[in-house]
Amino acid sequence: MNGKETQGMNGVLTLELRNLDGSLMERRRVPNLITIAGKQLVAELLMGRVNALPTRWSIVVGTGVTTPLPSDTELKAKVDEAIDAAPKVEVIKQGDGSSLVRATVTASLPALTQATVQPLTEAGIQILQGASTPILFNRVRFEEVNRGPNMEMKMTWEISF
Repeated sequence: MNGKETQGMNGVLTLELRNLDGSLMERRRVPNLITIAGKQLVAELLMGRVNALPTRWSIVVGTGVTTPLPSDTELKAKVDEAIDAAPKVEVIKQGDGSSLVRATVTASLPALTQATVQPLTEAGIQILQGASTPILFNRVRFEEVNRGPNMEMKMTWEISF
């Protein structure tokens, strides 16, 4: 090994649509873009800035159709939010002797109460720091997922370093 890091920061969203009995209807894995605000938050945490400590992590979903940009600060058309009260961090050992650190945010949106379909096309991790403006850590645009009254949507976001 030459001591040089090759792993950057990246994220992948796993969407699972489940019937009300818990059976899996559909699963998708979609890589995402880390926003400038997300990278800045990580840098502020690294430098020990007390005002950078997150107090809430959630996954937000929306109906926006524009391509994600590093400068995005919110979804284009947010329609719902699901909070993860206990995001996880773990070290993953790789087969080649290297390792990576993975932060995981998991949240579920319950079935809709009305008999309509909600076509979702975008998502992101939203972080709250005390009473400050929420930070959109990352954003992804994906092919339409129809959330309905007969299904739950589970979302797992893995951010690897």
